[in-house]
Amino acid sequence: MSETMQKTGDIEDVLKILDRVQSEYKKQASGQAAAYDRLRQESHEPGADSDPQFRTRVAYAVQDVERLLGPTVDKDNPLRAEMTERAAHYPGLNEPNVVALMQETHRLKQPEVNAIRSLASELVEGRQDPDHPDIAHTIDKLKATVFPEPGAKSEMEPKHSAEAPHDGTGDPDSTRGLASPGGGNPPGQEPSATNKPEQTHAPDPHQDTGSKTAGPEKNTPENRSTSEKNTAQEKEEPKRKDEKAETSEREEVRVIRGGGFARLAEAIGSRIESQPANPGPSWMEKAADFSARLHNVRDEKSLEATERLGKDAVEALREIKERPASSIMASISDAAKSDPNGMAGVLSEMKAGGKYADLHSQFETEKQSNHAFATQLENVSSKLEAYGKGREAAEATGQRMGMPGSVTQRFNQIDAEIGKSAAEVPGKKEGTSALEEMSEKVRVMVQKAVTAVTDFMKRMSPGPSHSPSP
Repeated sequence: MSETMQKTGDIEDVLKILDRVQSEYKKQASGQAAAYDRLRQESHEPGADSDPQFRTRVAYAVQDVERLLGPTVDKDNPLRAEMTERAAHYPGLNEPNVVALMQETHRLKQPEVNAIRSLASELVEGRQDPDHPDIAHTIDKLKATVFPEPGAKSEMEPKHSAEAPHDGTGDPDSTRGLASPGGGNPPGQEPSATNKPEQTHAPDPHQDTGSKTAGPEKNTPENRSTSEKNTAQEKEEPKRKDEKAETSEREEVRVIRGGGFARLAEAIGSRIESQPANPGPSWMEKAADFSARLHNVRDEKSLEATERLGKDAVEALREIKERPASSIMASISDAAKSDPNGMAGVLSEMKAGGKYADLHSQFETEKQSNHAFATQLENVSSKLEAYGKGREAAEATGQRMGMPGSVTQRFNQIDAEIGKSAAEVPGKKEGTSALEEMSEKVRVMVQKAVTAVTDFMKRMSPGPSHSPSP
């Protein structure tokens, strides 16, 4: 991404500028204005202003508004350059021809822009293959529309086949390519004599001669049968020629039209000319749907990454508790067994002047002299910090997805393990545990998880039997 496409200001400022022209925009393009209203609603979702997909859609809206109403966002606006550049791109698009088409959208009419963005959406989402003949044909049609070559003939222009009818001079009939779709003749032309149905086949000269010169003795059944057979063959010959010509034309049309998507592309030229100035917001809805799916994919990947961070933190805590590189951890554990407040009581008093000042002194000495032990402590600290950041992000993701309970349940076991183990490992600061050095928000989450798991275990374990009082 270039520098201008980095976040350089508050996207809300641009949206407020677009809000001010919405009344006029709705009068001239109600469909696009409705699509903008949906975009505006999405702007209130958490994290929307920093989402590249969302910012690109805002840039499209700016371009579309200015195409109809003229300059709207000032040139000196901090986001002007970003909006201009984003409007000429489609996130994730790699097909070079369509990339080039996207870069020309600023000078095109809205129907052309909608067609290009829709094609870009299809390619990015993987629903279409740019190397497929139909899609290649579609791209070529769009290129011909956006980058017309002077004097170039349309691909759909009828071609003359070898079997095409000829006019009286022996040249191909020039009126054939001008026939109207309804089957009539071109304007200003009358049907020629050779084209009239009743004169398609000339009288048989042999029949005429026979009727004038043949004597009674030649009008035998055998001769009549031969004559009728020859006449039928001569009448069938023009029909076979007509059928062959029609077959050739149908094959030619099939070659031109190709598959279903190519037929859609074939109509793009006329669609661009005939589409009303107020097109439906299909491309914007597709972009919104695509953006939502990308959000879901990114959210799931983010949650999976946080789970991995949690498992790494649990493993680091287990290692220092079960396989400590220093005997000081065993001494701290022994002291906790005799302290009324357990491990929390020992760690809170491991400080200068505290009840367990001697343990604190030994602990500090081990950190300085025992490299392996210091590495274990640092590993615990860094893993807990990473998980804390990921866990906060996961909580925000759950709120945005509207399922905070599901996310909490997903991390409940990891939170409980971390909460219990981190509370039994000394922190970097004297008199603290590793748990206390996590952020307050994460501490609350893991402590709730510890409580939930503890309560569950109590409910699952049968309580002490109560004998009846004497």
